[in-house]
Amino acid sequence: MMKDNSAESFDSLFVKKRNGLKIFIILFFLILLAIIAVYTYLTIGAVRERMEKAKMKVEGAAPVNASLIDLMKDKAWIESRLKMASSDSIGLSIDLEQHLIQLELKGVVVMSSKIRESSISGFFKRMDGNVYFDMFGSPLTIQRFESSIEKNPLRVVQAPKDTIAAAAAVAIKKDSLQDKSVYWTVKLDHDIELNIQGIDSISEAKSKYKLGKGFEFKRDVKNILNSFQQIKKLKKPNYTPEILISIPENEAKSILRALPRNASVTIRI
Repeated sequence: MMKDNSAESFDSLFVKKRNGLKIFIILFFLILLAIIAVYTYLTIGAVRERMEKAKMKVEGAAPVNASLIDLMKDKAWIESRLKMASSDSIGLSIDLEQHLIQLELKGVVVMSSKIRESSISGFFKRMDGNVYFDMFGSPLTIQRFESSIEKNPLRVVQAPKDTIAAAAAVAIKKDSLQDKSVYWTVKLDHDIELNIQGIDSISEAKSKYKLGKGFEFKRDVKNILNSFQQIKKLKKPNYTPEILISIPENEAKSILRALPRNASVTIRI
């Protein structure tokens, strides 16, 4: 009789533990769903609020016929490049339709790179003609630079004592650059973020997150963490429309180092 009671007690304890685990899992997923729902709601609200602010800047302008939007984009592109050509400084033109990014001086192309891959925030796809022209009808100006490599590297190097030391220094330099991902970010007028990353193969472009080390992975984690900091206070997260461009790595370095810190940028989307 004692054995039967102990067996029943053990079975009931096992059932209670199993039921408790089920309840914990259900509560965990409910809380997770609630967090995702709040995050999505506030994020969508931030995008809508940003669009409303953009529309307020062109309030009173005559609506643009949908069939004429492509022509307005062409006009914005030409006028913006003409204005940039009047400057004595090097500027950057980005044509996402033709998949080209170019350094220009006085309207002359100094360097051109083929865009291998690009992506833009949905915000840009929802703009009407007037909002688009207000943003891209004049050159944008770089407000801030951030990069994974030095923009203008300046190093003090001690001359090697012999050929062996010189060869060792070259090997160290190559090894230090080999695993360095090349990417840079600039903040433009209208609170637009432009991201350029260097890639050397199509497979590298497709493997965007690079096992958690790639630029896009770091950018997305940073954006999510920043958003949650605002959401914890039940505030709408700050929304910044982004443009991401992938070009060959050496060309990404060259453009970064040739571009003035307050350069003009023209964009066609």
